[in-house]
Amino acid sequence: AEVTDDKSLSKAERKKDQIEHTLTMTNRAKVIKLADKTCNVRDVAHSPPEDWDLKRRKDYLEWASKVINGCRGTNERLELFFDETLQQSSRL
Repeated sequence: AEVTDDKSLSKAERKKDQIEHTLTMTNRAKVIKLADKTCNVRDVAHSPPEDWDLKRRKDYLEWASKVINGCRGTNERLELFFDETLQQSSRL
């Protein structure tokens, strides 16, 4: 439940909530969030949805980084893997 978006909120509110909510999540939920965002970043960079232009892809990468900032200090190896994935993906 900690990593599930509240679908009653608008997309913009859900995105903002994810950034803020990671600060208070349990470490277990943060590890899930780290793994999920890492996978999503890789997908956005290498096989994005057809209707996502370059700006939308870059915006997603920036937002994902903000979400993960709230997970820092949880799992050093996963955080490093996210950072490496983000860095590779930022070369769009």
